Amino acid sequence: MQNHLIFNLRTILIFALVLFPSFIIAQNPTGPKTFNVIECEGEDLRIDGVLDDALWQKAQEITLDYETNPGNNIPAEVKTILRIGFSKEYLYYSFEVFDPNPRSIRAIINDRDKLDDNDYVSLFLDPFNDSRRAFFFDLNPLGVQQDGIYDEQVSGGDLSWDAIWNSAGRTTDQGYIVEAAIPFKSLRFPNTEEVQTWKFIGIRVYPRSIRKLFHSMPVDQDNNCLLCQANQITGFKGIKPGRNLEFTPTVTVNKFDERTEFPDDPIDRGQVETNVGLDARWGITTDLTLNLTLNPDFSQVEADAAQLDVNNRFALQFPEKRPFFLEGADFFNTPLQAFFSRTIVDPSYGAKITGKIQKNAVGLLVARDQVNNLILPGFQGSQSTSMDQQVDNVIARFRRDIGKNSNVGLLYTGREGGDYFNRVGGMDFFVRPWDPITIRAQYLRTSTLYDSSTVAEFEQPENTLQGESYNLQIRYDTRNWNSRFIFENRNSEFRADAGFVPQVDYRRYRFWVERMFWPKQAKWYSNFGMNAGGFGRQSTSGTLDMAGVWTSAFFNGPLQLNYWINPDIIWQQYEGTTHKLVRLWTGFDIQPLGNLGINGWINFGPAVDFANSRKADNLQFRIESDIRVGRHVDMTINHRYLNLHLDGDEIFTANLTQWQAAYNFNPRTFFRIILQYRNTVRNPELFEDSEVHRIDQAVFAQLLLSYKLNPQSVIFLGYVDNHQGWEEIDFRELPLTQLNQTLFFKIGYAWRP
Repeated sequence: MQNHLIFNLRTILIFALVLFPSFIIAQNPTGPKTFNVIECEGEDLRIDGVLDDALWQKAQEITLDYETNPGNNIPAEVKTILRIGFSKEYLYYSFEVFDPNPRSIRAIINDRDKLDDNDYVSLFLDPFNDSRRAFFFDLNPLGVQQDGIYDEQVSGGDLSWDAIWNSAGRTTDQGYIVEAAIPFKSLRFPNTEEVQTWKFIGIRVYPRSIRKLFHSMPVDQDNNCLLCQANQITGFKGIKPGRNLEFTPTVTVNKFDERTEFPDDPIDRGQVETNVGLDARWGITTDLTLNLTLNPDFSQVEADAAQLDVNNRFALQFPEKRPFFLEGADFFNTPLQAFFSRTIVDPSYGAKITGKIQKNAVGLLVARDQVNNLILPGFQGSQSTSMDQQVDNVIARFRRDIGKNSNVGLLYTGREGGDYFNRVGGMDFFVRPWDPITIRAQYLRTSTLYDSSTVAEFEQPENTLQGESYNLQIRYDTRNWNSRFIFENRNSEFRADAGFVPQVDYRRYRFWVERMFWPKQAKWYSNFGMNAGGFGRQSTSGTLDMAGVWTSAFFNGPLQLNYWINPDIIWQQYEGTTHKLVRLWTGFDIQPLGNLGINGWINFGPAVDFANSRKADNLQFRIESDIRVGRHVDMTINHRYLNLHLDGDEIFTANLTQWQAAYNFNPRTFFRIILQYRNTVRNPELFEDSEVHRIDQAVFAQLLLSYKLNPQSVIFLGYVDNHQGWEEIDFRELPLTQLNQTLFFKIGYAWRP
């Protein structure tokens, strides 16, 4: 009966993928308000945060009249004016922001894309006027930038995209003023001689005791398509991106010292190495962009956030931070992460074409990697390996817009080298049949052959693996009600080596329903609510992995307080035994002062001790504090604690502390220190594996001086240091000993002819 049900679900999904366009239900468009944009006469504007240019005296005033959160389209309590203009080369915008108490404005000089706790204003631009994706450009009162891509499929923004643009900001005795110039060559827009009409949204973030949002148009929160409700600006004519060429030569000098045999050998003093590379960007048309990278240096300037890796079954994931892969990354997104660019470790070259031609979005990436990083997934755990094996990567993505706000897509990923290959192909769709409802689904097939060394070392099958995966997600989002239903199925032979897929041989479902309550008039709190749901995951043969139910309550109140409490009951099977786990989670986030934020969570109750295949008692928590001193110093301290114990005896205790502090001289220059300390103490008597260390510890340190003229024109000078140490069962101790150190200097300059 169960297999028959799964077969029917799969059949329905495949037919839906092929036939769904004919079932799209027409949506009734709301009439947007249209504003005229005027062209700048004479010289380009001075971007100085002073609205004394003639353009601003003539530009139409667009006021942000609506409080959309927590209020439901009530009148905004403060005044904000947006103005937009253009020249042949630039789009200009300014915000004139009024505040009854300018001293309460929250702003800090910071690195770009870090405005979470600041006052800031935002301009969303949808040049294709199709309500599918938009560029957004944010500015805080000091002119610090944040930019990214907003995608309606996920109803969220991605800050990984960076544009080259100019901005300035200053506070006044009435509030603050920001001004910006965005080169048209930094945008994608239709190639036409006709007058263009774009969708836009003006947003103001107003963080006080209650964090409020103001919009330039009313937002129907029973319609989960934000861009569908956007207003329009019209009057763009004669705009061209020019040749849209960009060359970024880079020079990296580094010296890497390492102990060849840790810990006994002395540190091998490495040679100073110089690496010259080139990144190039060419707007082939206004619709298509080609990115090339030759002999790239993909060393990470931004240190990964530390994670605890004890008592984990599956591989950990770290975010992508390398500019070549971030450019146009949204074109490759699909419901299942079948492409994850950090699997490409050390490419000798890379090339990428991305863009949108009318209703067709396309992405093609090729890269030759000198390293083959593999995640070998299983039902209840994964393994990882890295081999010095040259592999070629090909990623191809196509998406076709259908109807007003739906699309269908195709994906292919190929990864091949020597006797090894992994190929993935499939299709997906996104549809919004009614305003509150969205449906996403994807079907993939894979073919994989491992080389003989991987087969022998990791006990993988010798024959070609034929994998299959399909998933379905249904969302319902209104102001008062939210719900999700998710179903996934992957067989045991499914592999997506160019993506991040650490678990296979399972089918799972997850559902939840949430009810939110809002005050009818302005109150001292924002909202409160509750939700409940359940999930189940089992192997494709019917063996239980996990199942559970939960309920949760939350409250959003003064001082930007968010408090939540979440009891749950989990049934977890591991190595033939099913454990019942009754747990409690609770956490908070609060901003008691403009320059201080604190958040944390705690979890206690039973858990599975995976290293010893048994049930144990668990206590874990995380606490973090964000501290700002004046307008130049930004500091974060966080600590993670995890303890497992059995009948009062400690199995292990793990601690992870990270301290990060930066002094921001101006929006382009900062000096930063990162320190990470890990410490794990184990009781060997309670471990089946007698080879475990009693104590493991590690220290990571990074010093970085950074100057960014823009996201591509950069100078970095840095130092990285790693120490490790442990104590063995017989109390032989290795104190913290330096494992390696790196000194690096990097310079890159973006040249636009």
